[in-house]
Amino acid sequence: MPLTNKWEPYNRYVQQGMVDGAYASGAFTLICAGPPRIFANNALAATIQSENLTYPIGMVQNVAISHNSQFNRVFEIGSERSYFIRGRTTGQISLGRVLYHGPSILRALYSSYIDTQGGVKVNPFPEQLAASAFNPNKHDVKIQPGYENLYVNLASDLFNNPIGLLIKTMDSNEKTIGAVYAEGCYIPSHTLSTDSQGLMVQEQVAIQFERLIPVKTNMVKLIDGVAQKYSQTLTSNPV
Repeated sequence: MPLTNKWEPYNRYVQQGMVDGAYASGAFTLICAGPPRIFANNALAATIQSENLTYPIGMVQNVAISHNSQFNRVFEIGSERSYFIRGRTTGQISLGRVLYHGPSILRALYSSYIDTQGGVKVNPFPEQLAASAFNPNKHDVKIQPGYENLYVNLASDLFNNPIGLLIKTMDSNEKTIGAVYAEGCYIPSHTLSTDSQGLMVQEQVAIQFERLIPVKTNMVKLIDGVAQKYSQTLTSNPV
């Protein structure tokens, strides 16, 4: 195997081509709320680069994305070997956030939703008007989710409607590593907590999504040892 033949533990890193100082971290990860489907129609696809498509969720302290796949392991009589039959895959996202100033996390997640016809008024954030136009379900909300910045009533029928989440990661040089869009997101649980000694009000939501869509961006290419080749070029051709 060519790759293992080049393995030199005293001289080389296992992963070649790493650039010192270029790294990904939470400081360079952006989480935004948006419409339930990223490519619901051609008009929405055309506005994918628009600043009015998604709303950035601030003060997020932790985020976790997980997938679970069903597997059935099948044995046969007369052998110790086995086969795997793969089933369906489900995913979920958890967000932890500090309520500092402005919209609560439920309000931020539903920033693109609009309902101005029924008895309960749900207005989108001003910069979310473009995203609101692509909400396929024009549901008239009956149960008040909250007022102004504070949405805490998860029993409201507002939350019967799905949303979308955009997660984008860059490196420390602000070059995009990649992005994904979680479609058809619903919120099965929400927690708002503090205590007598606490200095902050914290929020936590669990989110179930229907599918995760990779978003093609001008991303950093896969590392393939370019830095090492460049170093060898400098050594063989000194200035």
